[in-house]
Amino acid sequence: MTASAFARFGVSCAAQPRGAGRQTPGLAKPRQVGRGATSNNGTALADLAQENGAVNGAVNGVQNEGVAQIAVNGSSAEKGATISRINYIPRSRWPKGIPPVMGAHLMPSGEVAPVSTSKGAGLGGIPHKFFYPDEKDNYSVLQFGSPAAVGSGLASYVQEASAAAIKERGAFTLVLSGGSLFKALSPLIGLPGLDLSKWHVFFVDERNVPHSSPDSNFKGANEVLLSKVAIPREQIYAIKEHLPVKEAATEYAGQLLRLEETVLPRNAEGLPVFDVILLGLGPDGHVASLFPNRSQLAATDAWVLPVENSPKPPPERITFSLPLINSAKQIGLVAMGEGKAEIVQRVLEVQSLPGALPAQLVRPTAGSLTWFLDVASAQNLSMHKWESSKDFPRST
Repeated sequence: MTASAFARFGVSCAAQPRGAGRQTPGLAKPRQVGRGATSNNGTALADLAQENGAVNGAVNGVQNEGVAQIAVNGSSAEKGATISRINYIPRSRWPKGIPPVMGAHLMPSGEVAPVSTSKGAGLGGIPHKFFYPDEKDNYSVLQFGSPAAVGSGLASYVQEASAAAIKERGAFTLVLSGGSLFKALSPLIGLPGLDLSKWHVFFVDERNVPHSSPDSNFKGANEVLLSKVAIPREQIYAIKEHLPVKEAATEYAGQLLRLEETVLPRNAEGLPVFDVILLGLGPDGHVASLFPNRSQLAATDAWVLPVENSPKPPPERITFSLPLINSAKQIGLVAMGEGKAEIVQRVLEVQSLPGALPAQLVRPTAGSLTWFLDVASAQNLSMHKWESSKDFPRST
């Protein structure tokens, strides 16, 4: 107990008598209380010590170095009296807990910081809404010499998948994204050996606009590809026009639900399993209409989701959910041109926070993922170092 602590009770302090016990390093020099000292309310110090000792279990007669010596009943060490050493634990001045303003718990605004409601690590917390699926060795990265070579590679990829699916169950399901992907698939036009009568074509995302709109993925695919191949029109599944976006998403999911499992099988979780889903890569790392850190990216309870506030126009869209995409047998992710070089390098070589780069969450649960790149989009990659555990995964 320090001199200032004794002073609270009106107790005077005298110098430590010669020959007292050795001082413990780091503790204040022990002091002896003068005889007959009383508190300011008339209670003898010994009684006060006993009272507090009874409350706190702190009274003891054990010699303890570095603890203040208290003279009881006027006796002193110099007269050979027994010295009681007391570890005094004062009662809290805050019976309801330390006020939040203590300990600098103030925010820069001057407001009192909110009191934590945490129950402890892993108890009662809210889990992060984005997550990385389990790592699987089921992906490959293909680099081609030109965009035309990428198109030829894509056509062969689709052709092989089509043949395998039709042989297995008599149908092939292909899911398209938008953008430059339709042009890349033009080598499919006139490709021999394709049984197009067994094809079923879907859209991984679509803008909630009329089919005649220049923003329509259906219009873009039809002009460049679908109108030039012999796929039955009723086996091309477009968004229903002129519906509110939430109803449009529900209606498109209904189109999938109505298909026989010989056309669109289900996995153990009840999710449709498409044969091939082809995705583009946005400059911010988005795929389909799953944009960075948006709620749709974390959705797990629907096949098709409405998007009401897309960061790029038009604002209303529908999109496959991430679990539905990852249930596919094969996923092809296509990125071409110098403008995609930076985002390709970030997605493939820099591990981001979950949700920051949606393309990093494309990890098929039971299928495979294949990247299709040209020289320009792959120019920032360090593929020759990928096998080095020292260099990868990169964090810069």
